[in-house]
Amino acid sequence: MFPNERIHYLDWLRISAFSLLLLFHSWQPFNHFHWLIKSSHKTVLADILTVFFHTWRLYLIFFVSGVGTFLALHSRKERFLSDRFQRLIIPFIFGVIFIIPSQYYYQHLQKQPDLLYWNFMRHYPAFIASRPYKFDIFQWLLELGIHLWYLPSLYIMTILLYPVLKRMNYSRAIKVLTQRPALLMVFALPVILTLILLKPIFPEYTSVADFMTYAILFLYGYVFTSEHSLALPVLHKNGTRLLVTGILSSLLLIGCLLVPSLKEAAFHPEFSINHSVVAILLGLSAFSWPLYFVHLYSRKFDKGNKLLPELNRGVLPVYIIHQTIIVVVGFYIIHDVNNGLLQFTLIVSMTILLSIPFYLLVKKFRAGRFLFGIRG
Repeated sequence: MFPNERIHYLDWLRISAFSLLLLFHSWQPFNHFHWLIKSSHKTVLADILTVFFHTWRLYLIFFVSGVGTFLALHSRKERFLSDRFQRLIIPFIFGVIFIIPSQYYYQHLQKQPDLLYWNFMRHYPAFIASRPYKFDIFQWLLELGIHLWYLPSLYIMTILLYPVLKRMNYSRAIKVLTQRPALLMVFALPVILTLILLKPIFPEYTSVADFMTYAILFLYGYVFTSEHSLALPVLHKNGTRLLVTGILSSLLLIGCLLVPSLKEAAFHPEFSINHSVVAILLGLSAFSWPLYFVHLYSRKFDKGNKLLPELNRGVLPVYIIHQTIIVVVGFYIIHDVNNGLLQFTLIVSMTILLSIPFYLLVKKFRAGRFLFGIRG
């Protein structure tokens, strides 16, 4: 059933999901994992937060992307595919050429303080071409776009699933769930099985295994919106179950990092019992948290606001620019400030303060709206 009115809580959920992304990237300099720039003030807390949010944050984003795709398909109709290209691929191409190179430059600058930008850019094409990803298109999208890999991946996902989206009808399955709500957890199985079967073959971040699991949550978001009036009560009846499953799976995943064999299975998956244990926990977390937040937001944030349309419009351009601001500003903050908490606070504050006027500027010009995927 097509929603007759704007579903406000789903807009708030989309805004929150991408806001979380800004925070997530802001603390990456402070964990012990590989990232573009690193602070000397690393902390285990940043490691724990990274593991916790990484197990479900992108699944939430692809779920709300499925919601947005349903709404776009029914509002744009015959212009849907051209609209997707303009909203996703044009910003990606522009970002790869004009926004992303500076992130790589500051990554190199932290190791080579005397490196000049123009000297770096002279060798930039050769640097990109030398990457070892061969025929994995998803790894190339990650290498070319860094955080912007999401845009072409969503476009590819939409194109591949477009014939299915036009013909999907899950009314019967949703009606069964209304009668037996506990069966909702069965829908975590496709995510779990995909991780078990594909992650050892495609272990790289954002590669085929991740793409397939993201696509499952994308489909769930699409189906949820198409059957909103029936599906939402099912989530309400499963709210506690989803929350408990999310908490337990996340705690156990964090605990896996304390066991060497399970940590190895998490970071270098091979077909084994340990890999299956990690995949089951990851699948449960990836499924439970997004749906729990849909349940939560529908109860707490289902109200409109004068700022809501503007915030919703600003999500995409702020997403495109935010990580470059974090890397560039963060480089100087890390260099000049000798306190980890203050570094993080300044990085977050400056990213927000610079992102807002950036959005207000680009939306004023037709070219800016076109290049950053802003409607209207």
